[in-house]
Formats: sequence, C-alpha cells, structure tokens
Amino acid sequence: LAHFVREARSGISHFSRRAIMSVLSGVTQVEQRALFSAAEQAGIGRVCMIENGLAAALGSGVKIDDTRASAVVDLGGSTTSVAIVANGAMVHARTERIGSWDINAALIDHVRRHGGLVIGEQTAERLKLELASATLPDDLAQQITIKGRDVLTSSPGAIEITAGEVYPVAHEVVRKMVDIISTTLAEVPAEVAGDIYDRGTILTGGGALLSGLDNYVRDQTRLSVRIADEPRYAIVRGLEQMFAEPRWLRRVMRYRPDQFLNFERDVSSL
Repeated sequence: LAHFVREARSGISHFSRRAIMSVLSGVTQVEQRALFSAAEQAGIGRVCMIENGLAAALGSGVKIDDTRASAVVDLGGSTTSVAIVANGAMVHARTERIGSWDINAALIDHVRRHGGLVIGEQTAERLKLELASATLPDDLAQQITIKGRDVLTSSPGAIEITAGEVYPVAHEVVRKMVDIISTTLAEVPAEVAGDIYDRGTILTGGGALLSGLDNYVRDQTRLSVRIADEPRYAIVRGLEQMFAEPRWLRRVMRYRPDQFLNFERDVSSL
C-alpha cells in the first residue's frame, strides 16, 4: 500500500492522500480499525470504506439508483461473498472464508498424497487454470506434466496428471462455494427473489474465470448467470465510481464521520 501511495505522489495529484477501500460484509470493528491503521501508516490521510458486494455490483454495471434488486457473487481468492443490492443499498449479504485459493490448496494436498510430489502455489494455480473445471470436462484424459519435489527422496521430480483426476478435487471446493450462493438466495424476501429470478446472478472476482463455473451455478440455482466484464477488476471499477461521486459515497460507506466530511469537501473543491 505504501508503494502505491509513493507512486501516486510521483506526479501532481490531489487524490494521493485519499483512498476508498472495499471491505467484506462481515468485517469486524477490530479488522476495520486495522485497515484504517494500515492506511494511515502508508501515508493516506483520509480513508472511506464500502462493502465489496456493493462495489462489485457497481463495477458490473448495476446502477446505484436502480430500485430493483440485483444478486452479485464475488468469488475471491479466500472468500465467497454474495450481495443483494437495490437502490444503492445492501438488502442482504453473506461472506464465507472459502475461495479459489482453497482449490489450489486442495490440489497441492492431492498431488502430495496421491502423486508423491510437493508442488508450490504457482504450479497449483497453473494446474487449476489448465485442467480444473466446475463441470465434468469434455476430455477427461487431457493431461499436463507438473514438477516439484519428490516426497520420499526430496529430489526434483515430475508426474503426469489428468483432467479426470483434477475434476473431483476442484469440484468439492466449488460445490461448497455454490452452496453458499444457493443458501443466501433462499434467505431473501419474496419481492427481492422475484427481481433476482428476472435478472439472474452476476459473477465477479478471479474465481469467476474457473472453467464451467457459470454453467454450474446456472444448473444449481436455476437462474441465468452472467460473468462481469473483466471480473477481477469489478470491485476496483465500483470504487472508482464512488470516488467520483461523493454524494453517493456518503449513503453507502462505512466511515468515520470526520474523515468523510473532509473527503467530500476536498473532492467538491476540485
């Protein structure tokens, strides 16, 4: 964070001392204070916070003044967040600490146990991107070679692994993530459920790029599913919109009142 603050201040910028952060819907007061402290230590004078589900919705094309409800699922590395948004407010939200990195961890454990090979995070990520799928792969025999350290000899080694072997490992994690989506959608009021039935679900976050995930969510929820354009950056786009509209920001943010008043005054003076 301090690095990016220094980069922002390398030119003439009035915004380099202000920032907007997205936070999980279930963030605690302790976690929130820790984020404020980190921003302060990085040299940011004023920090505003909004929930990541709302930021993801805005970055996916949902209008902040849209009175009808939209369902947005952000599939991050370590979390799965489901947000129901209407009229610029969070109608319902749920966040669980499971995400696409859990697929990596499951693959690392599987390769060690059944292949006798210790692999690192980068290899697990490659394995996930090239072979893992939320739905049954068309070619179960597709395979790649992965390299690592042999469990028994501790010397360099390599094994072949197939899509058919990877699928059940990744699918177990995907199933848990989609169960969170289904459970959350079942908790919304009837009127909100009607809007979501008409509009479907929007997927954001890097996890949305997992092969076949949109089809699997569609099958399990019986709703139309759309992956946001460049889903990894949906939250960032939403934060950018809020930065440009401080009047809307007042309505949706988690904030320290004194910080926000200064933030709004500074922006309106530009």
